[in-house]
Amino acid sequence: MNKKLQTEIEKCKNDFDYFCYTYLKIVDKNGDLVLLKPNVAQQRFLYNLEDNPWIYVLKARQLGLTTIIAAKLFHKALFTPNFKVAVLAHTREAAKSIFQIYRRFYSNLPKFLRFKAEAANVNELIFFHGGTIKVGSASSNSFRGSTYNSLHLSEFAFYDNIESTIQSVFQTATPNAAIILETTANGLNDAQTIWNDDNGFNKLFISWINDDNYSSKKKSKFSTIEKSYIDLHELDPKKANWFAETLRGKCLNNLNTWNQEYPITAEIAFVTSGKKFFPMVYQTSGNDKIGWKFYKDPGKYRTYVAGVDTASGSPTGDYSAMVIMDVTDRKKSEVVATFYDRVPLKEFSNQVLKGLAQYSPLVVVESNSYGLAIIEALREEGYAYLYRRTKYDKISNRWTEQLGFATTKQSRPVLLSRLHQWVSQNHLNVMCPRLMDEMNTFVYNETGKPEADQGKHDDLVFAAGLALIGLDQVNDYEEERQLQRKPVGTREILEWEIQTGKLYKDCTENFSDEKNKWGDTDLVAPMTR
Repeated sequence: MNKKLQTEIEKCKNDFDYFCYTYLKIVDKNGDLVLLKPNVAQQRFLYNLEDNPWIYVLKARQLGLTTIIAAKLFHKALFTPNFKVAVLAHTREAAKSIFQIYRRFYSNLPKFLRFKAEAANVNELIFFHGGTIKVGSASSNSFRGSTYNSLHLSEFAFYDNIESTIQSVFQTATPNAAIILETTANGLNDAQTIWNDDNGFNKLFISWINDDNYSSKKKSKFSTIEKSYIDLHELDPKKANWFAETLRGKCLNNLNTWNQEYPITAEIAFVTSGKKFFPMVYQTSGNDKIGWKFYKDPGKYRTYVAGVDTASGSPTGDYSAMVIMDVTDRKKSEVVATFYDRVPLKEFSNQVLKGLAQYSPLVVVESNSYGLAIIEALREEGYAYLYRRTKYDKISNRWTEQLGFATTKQSRPVLLSRLHQWVSQNHLNVMCPRLMDEMNTFVYNETGKPEADQGKHDDLVFAAGLALIGLDQVNDYEEERQLQRKPVGTREILEWEIQTGKLYKDCTENFSDEKNKWGDTDLVAPMTR
């Protein structure tokens, strides 16, 4: 082989992007044989794969993820001696389709890159240097007895026995094997459990929004449900047109089918309308309806956050709610107190102050509407530990600091996603029966929006989510609060070490003897509206 070709081989070996753009061919949607040029979704996968060889890709349909995964594994097997790849599809037909991708890659390479294949049968490519690609269905036993350097489990949410199949296949992986789980959602099954678990996988969700091909110039007249979905997710006109066309055509106007086939968030991917937002069902007694409930006494050296969701106080309206959490250990957080009642704003302000006086938490107040009155009441009392956000003021042309958390279309999913994460990963002991009741009836509506089921309430749910938003600033709060709580004597020092999990000798420089009721009132920012 001449030097020029050898140089080209080395370049292909060391530069996947170059190899992909220059030599790998696929059949496009028009049936033409073309070079593989990764789209946005495929590029996202490649980027994330660099961070962790264990990756779980949850996706919408027809984004080309199976193809780009095949390209990456083909490159590895082609240029790496004795590198073995195993690919499991959910059906035999899918296995044949995937293997055809590999065969097409190989057969369309130029001769100098088409390394001799020792075997090329209906489901396996074996190169002369031992590099191997084997494709089969999840029901096949043909993978047993071998070890593989990379595993690709395609559409594994549709396996007959997900957990047992994965456990069996994982036994064939070498200690440093790359493992790719890739699937669309298939309801509430083991695939959802694996997604929610803290299991070492890099979780990558890819929405249909990430594909520029999912757009249409053909204008549509939208139904009420379609318009609700479009407004909720702020789709641009071309995306909105394509959504409506596909919903009516491929999904037969069934929004549940749409959300499963073309999810816009990871949470929506696994559910249908009326399905629970939170992963577990809580068993409750139905007690603890209104007023304050205290589940854990305050600890002098514990770290607390609180969320406040304010209603008007109308006898028939929403409830005003407050949730206080102990977050000293972030992975073992727990609800320690809740307030829940329909009371006038002035009375609710007094109740909020009662909770703050006991636990001294960093408090996150929803600043929409009635919440401003609560923020003002806390400022008048000189309560220092209030959540702050920055906002750009177009009039003054500068960034301003504002108190509280503004719930918007953009911020609402962030709040709920954090609460969902903490609950699903067992980082939060909910404790409160009435919060459990609300979580049991917090569902996805027909447009995919999480909200309280018809006739139910979600005030404590949002108060809990607001409390967890406080995690973004609680470290700064702790530094300030620590100045006010220096332990004195052996007993207090021991108590401090037990409650904080720190060594007193390592933190003595952080303490101050200065004390007041709420902390340093200079920390309270001017009220901005």
